[in-house]
Amino acid sequence: MYSVVLLSACSSISQSTILEKSYIGKLNLSQNNLVSIFIVRINVFTEELIIQASKPILGNLLEIKFNQNYGISIDQEIDNNYLTLFNNFNTKEYAYFFNSCFNSLSADKNVFKIYKNNIELKCEYRGPDTFSVLFVNNGIFSVNGILKSE
Repeated sequence: MYSVVLLSACSSISQSTILEKSYIGKLNLSQNNLVSIFIVRINVFTEELIIQASKPILGNLLEIKFNQNYGISIDQEIDNNYLTLFNNFNTKEYAYFFNSCFNSLSADKNVFKIYKNNIELKCEYRGPDTFSVLFVNNGIFSVNGILKSE
C-alpha cells in the first residue's frame, strides 16, 4: 500500500518542478565605478529557470524566475536600469539563451551571445560544468562572473 501512495505522489509532480541542473557562483555587478559581489544559485527546471542572488551576511536579496510560458517574474522592486536588461529580450530569446548556455556549450562550441539594443548577454565555456557569464548594458552597468555545476 505504501509504495502505491508513493508512486501516485511522485507521478503527480509536474515537469516544471523536477530539477534538471543546479549552478552556484559569484557575480560582480559594476555600476558607476562601484562593484558589488553577489552569490548566485541558478536552478534549471524543464520549463523554468530560477536565479537567487544574495550578498554574504545579508542573505537572499532577489529571486528572478524565467518561465518559458509566462515570462519573467521578480520577487521585489528593482532599479529601472536593471529592468532595462530584463525587458530588452522576449521570453523566447531568454529561453534560447539559457538553453544554449546550460545545455549546448562545450570545448568545440565555447561561446554563445545575443546582442540587442546595446545590451549583450554572453556565456562562455570554461571547462566541464563551468562557464562564465556577462550581462552588459552599454556601459551603464555590467554583471560578470563564473558559474559551476553543483
